[in-house]
Amino acid sequence: MQETGQENSHKTILKATGLFGFSQVLKILIGVVGSKFIAVFLGPIGVGVAGLLNNTIGIITAVTGFGINISGVRQVSIAYSHQDDQKFAESLLVLKRWSLAVGLFGVFLTIVFSKILSQWTFGTSEHYIWFIILSVNFIFSSQATNKLAILQGTRSMKAIAISSVVFSILVTLISIPIYYFFRMDGIIPVILLTAVLNFLVNWYYSRKITTQKISLSLSETFEKGKDLIKLGFLLSINVIFGQICNYIIKLYFQLRANDQEVLGLYVVSSVLLISYVGMIFSAMGADFYPRLTSVQNDAKKMRELVNDQIEIAMLLITPCILVFYFLAPIIIRVLYTKEFLPVIFILKVALLAIIIKAIVWPLAYIILAKGENKLYFKQELLGDFMNVAFTILLYHLWGLIGIGLAMVIHYTLYGFYVLNIVQKKFEFSIRKETLYIIMKSVVMGILACVAVFLLEYPYAYIPLGILTCISIVFSYRELDKRIGILSYYLKFKEKFRR
Repeated sequence: MQETGQENSHKTILKATGLFGFSQVLKILIGVVGSKFIAVFLGPIGVGVAGLLNNTIGIITAVTGFGINISGVRQVSIAYSHQDDQKFAESLLVLKRWSLAVGLFGVFLTIVFSKILSQWTFGTSEHYIWFIILSVNFIFSSQATNKLAILQGTRSMKAIAISSVVFSILVTLISIPIYYFFRMDGIIPVILLTAVLNFLVNWYYSRKITTQKISLSLSETFEKGKDLIKLGFLLSINVIFGQICNYIIKLYFQLRANDQEVLGLYVVSSVLLISYVGMIFSAMGADFYPRLTSVQNDAKKMRELVNDQIEIAMLLITPCILVFYFLAPIIIRVLYTKEFLPVIFILKVALLAIIIKAIVWPLAYIILAKGENKLYFKQELLGDFMNVAFTILLYHLWGLIGIGLAMVIHYTLYGFYVLNIVQKKFEFSIRKETLYIIMKSVVMGILACVAVFLLEYPYAYIPLGILTCISIVFSYRELDKRIGILSYYLKFKEKFRR
């Protein structure tokens, strides 16, 4: 067993990940029902259209949101860690007012440019009324972001986990009947109602976080919000570029690809990799970013925390990826329909990219937690450019397999770039124990990738099954060294008996 400090760190990370991981699993199980019905009711083309609309909304949110969804978490987290009631109350009030302002800004821009947005998205201005209706979305989404930032900044992990499950249930219950009766005409109402529900759920679970009453004028709000906006502004530009890059990729598939269903396949692959496989990143990120922010002035603590996070990420994600490799055809049939089975060609390589992302993801947070705005902007801009360039180029050369390969190349090059920065600028280094886990995990991922290329399903099941078992045993042993899994089992058994 490692020293007590590291042991406690691993336990804290795993506890938070377990809490959010459980909620994410529940969300997925709930989402399976919704995704299945939506795939049947909309088909690949309808799923692609919904993806384009959501991407457009994401771009507008990034343009008008000034990145306060991230900078707000940082500000609330720092104020909360200082245990200064006055400062904490001010940070929440400033965040609340700025969130309302950016929401109204989003409404204004969407209405003014509705015809242009329709032209860019669909090649015609006839659908401008869709964007006018969706403008209301930005009021609710900005307020939902405000409430979520408060929950994250105060590390209200249980509330966040429960609220995310409740939100998923409500969205699924509302989406299915709307898509059943209105098909593609139901896309706009579902997007709008999703934003409303997101706000209501986040408001409900954050209402218990109270502060002392203070008075701030509008000029004071603006003055105290400068740091929030300075950090958020560059973050918003990053998000804008990221959304635009995703939009360019989807628009390329929509307009340039020989088969328009490629857009739907790309959207589904993104959902599988981000919403389902990526649930562990979501689970870890909710707690990791506030914790890293609180120790960002201590190089040693930060280095240990990031190494611990990489270890836990690799040990949890690698078995999940191998299970996904093993069950890919079944998962796609269950979640969607047989029309979406070609997504497997993307996943053959893209799943390996997620293992690489598990290494890179905690490193990128160092720069963000340090508040190095320009540096973070530069690295994300590079990543966005590589994403577009490799995806379009490799799809042109190798089709759907090229999309997955683009992700691997993108994350690998981006990872080396970020590692070089944090090593030189922030005294970061990877521990030997962490490097050992990285090497083992990457090798198992590469072997799984090779297996699905050399053997078609169902012949690939044998090597994939063996690799999955090896990965699970390896992860169990390494986690047991760090947290003592048996002790957790005994505690659970004791509670169950009571």
